[in-house]
Amino acid sequence: MADETSTRRVFAHPTYKNFTITDIRPNQSVMMVPDIYGPNGKMTAKVHYESADPDILSVDETGKVTGLKEGYGEILAYACGKLARYGLEVIDLPKGIKGFTGHRGFRKLCVENTMPSFKMAVEAGCDFVETDISVTKDKQLVLFHDTNHMKRMMGMDMKISDFTLEELKTMKFVSGAHLENYPDVRIPTFEEYLELIEHSESNPMIELKDESLSKENSDLLVTIRDMIDAHHLTKRCRVTSAIKDNLLAYEKINTSHHELWYILEKDFEDLDLLVQHQWNYSIKHSVAKKDFCQKVLDAGLKVDVWIINDAKVAKKLLSWPCTSMTSDICLFNH
Repeated sequence: MADETSTRRVFAHPTYKNFTITDIRPNQSVMMVPDIYGPNGKMTAKVHYESADPDILSVDETGKVTGLKEGYGEILAYACGKLARYGLEVIDLPKGIKGFTGHRGFRKLCVENTMPSFKMAVEAGCDFVETDISVTKDKQLVLFHDTNHMKRMMGMDMKISDFTLEELKTMKFVSGAHLENYPDVRIPTFEEYLELIEHSESNPMIELKDESLSKENSDLLVTIRDMIDAHHLTKRCRVTSAIKDNLLAYEKINTSHHELWYILEKDFEDLDLLVQHQWNYSIKHSVAKKDFCQKVLDAGLKVDVWIINDAKVAKKLLSWPCTSMTSDICLFNH
């Protein structure tokens, strides 16, 4: 019996099957050029574009689509006598209602915790740019999330504390968002980050990630405090940690009255602890309880909800009892 699929005719056609973006912001643009497939696979052909909802989405002759106002619209792409259509929602997320924090810069758009990632968040207009402090073998402060294992980002089963700063500066990343665009990026120092933030309109959100900061390297907390102050960021900074001992240790030397934040990712309702220490509340979205967040705000403290990478979720949070939200991408209008 003949294979029916071998005699089946394939007509050249455009498709958006590999396109994954579902929403954009007003004034944001994205290229929406469809793939075109013919009998012999992917091919090139002339495409004509139209917006089915021109008051919501515009599109030019190159396939560049721009959000105009909030709503749902569709883009039509004609090629080879066939039509491909794709729906996009324009979601209006203005700044000013809530603050927006770039997580490790924009870790889904650039290699996390690197200068290009921080610069991307700054240039987008993030209210805060978050990072993680780690300590090197020679007691230098660098920015790296995985303090106890470098395998995910650097491809080696070692710790940051196993290397000096000079040694770390020779190492290349093996993974990270769009690493191909930043082949020579290196682990930055805390000083480099502070220098960038000081001369920007964004504010620092500094996580005391390294457990040694409340143990053998507790003396470096004074260094961290003084570096923040030296860069004129005293009233602009948030100092955070998921390690209670790190916060307690910093609290003892916090003569500059830097804003302190307790990071939590499990169910937590100890309002007395937060009020006693004047720790603001950073809570994972999946376990956040609206009524407790309201109690925190009513107590005169602040609330940050993380990690929010969905614009629809962020839109709902605009009416939530929270001060800010932290994202791996740029969600707000800019």
